[in-house]
Amino acid sequence: MKILYVGSAQSKALFQNALGDTATLTSEKNADACLIEINDIATLFKLPKKFPVPTYFYLTVKDRKAVEILKEFQISGIFFPPLKPEEIKKKFAGKIPTNNTKVSGNEFDTLKAKIIAKAENIPPLPALARDLIKLTRDDKTQMKDFIDKIKMDQGLSSRIIKLVNSPFYGLRQEVASIDRATVLIGLNSVKNLALAISTAQFFKKNFSLYKTTGTALWDHSFLVARLSELLGKAAGEDEDALYLAGLMHDIGKTVLVDFLVKEASSMEDEHNQLGTDHSAIGELVLSKWSVAVPITDAVRAHHSSSDDKFKAVLYFSNRIAIEEDYTEAVEDASIALGVSYDEIVKIVAPILKSENNEEGENETSKETS
Repeated sequence: MKILYVGSAQSKALFQNALGDTATLTSEKNADACLIEINDIATLFKLPKKFPVPTYFYLTVKDRKAVEILKEFQISGIFFPPLKPEEIKKKFAGKIPTNNTKVSGNEFDTLKAKIIAKAENIPPLPALARDLIKLTRDDKTQMKDFIDKIKMDQGLSSRIIKLVNSPFYGLRQEVASIDRATVLIGLNSVKNLALAISTAQFFKKNFSLYKTTGTALWDHSFLVARLSELLGKAAGEDEDALYLAGLMHDIGKTVLVDFLVKEASSMEDEHNQLGTDHSAIGELVLSKWSVAVPITDAVRAHHSSSDDKFKAVLYFSNRIAIEEDYTEAVEDASIALGVSYDEIVKIVAPILKSENNEEGENETSKETS
């Protein structure tokens, strides 16, 4: 099969390597299909709305207007960066669809373009969260730097103190200040609490089509973050990075929920409705925020078991958090992470018990209010 390619040499090489011997990218006009790289809106206005052969776009322009313009074209599919070999092979595999009418795959691709455009335009991480991450990466940072930064936001400080006094941390004495909280639970825990609370704004939406609430989804993310941090430490992995990965693993749902038209209970449901899933969109959002690659990769793969121990920690933390009986998940985690079963139970049991206690108190509060 010959494919007429119009675009950069670098992208051409990526497509050709993915296709291998199954197709040849060429400049010949009498090709079997066409692949055009779109890196600005002006290019779209120069192209016809219909093509004589099946045609695909490689959309690299990051502009919402491009998404609307794409609706006018009758094409067979759209590719988005970063290019993935498996996706390229899948779209070109087998018989190329005819181009007499719009194909259903293109409808998914256009919807996916809208989702990606929204993800690309998601608000940045709050300034405080960015500052805390920056301080974490600086070897010269001292405890006072973190505490002073947190104290600058009184609302944040009060929420941290409230969480520290909750059953989740099980302290025997009440905490009344950030300084005291730091002494009792450690600077790293206080910093991570501040980071978690500063991301709560992204979950202030109606998540009923995910059969949950924004508060519950944030609570789950917070739980997975804590589990990831402690399991990561036990497995000898970067606990700080894993905390952030756990905190952000479902951030893609905050984008996708605006596009769902019916309930979604799984990534398969997301794909059936939208042609993508929250893991892929989460990876995109975190990449936009310049989060480290190992974290974005782990978020992308958090529903899949992996030989990579860093990714495996997030995967098992999520499983342990959502499975009613986490025994099997702990057994699998013990083998994959090289941490004894008893040690993992010792780590997760108190956290899950505290989580259940917190939920129970919340329910009681609701009933009496």
